[in-house]
Amino acid sequence: MHVYEVFRQEAEGESMRHVGNVDAPDDELALQYAREVYSRRGEATRLWVVPRAAIVEIVDPDFLRPPLDHGYRMGEAYRVTVMKRRQITGKEASRDA
Repeated sequence: MHVYEVFRQEAEGESMRHVGNVDAPDDELALQYAREVYSRRGEATRLWVVPRAAIVEIVDPDFLRPPLDHGYRMGEAYRVTVMKRRQITGKEASRDA
């Protein structure tokens, strides 16, 4: 028996959501079981049935950290940039006077 993870889309345009898993001896029965358990009343417009063994887990914090500093994209960095601009324009205005 193999474990298959099941994802369901309930309406066109919505994202796929993990709804559970099924145990099945092969791919074909996994599809049938997933349909019976997670879409027997027409709740789904689409199902994804994925063998759990095919899912790759990433837990390395160094790998998950972005390779470059993109802090300037964060709101706090934007506020700092605005404050720096105000300081610069204030200094330029005082020079002109």
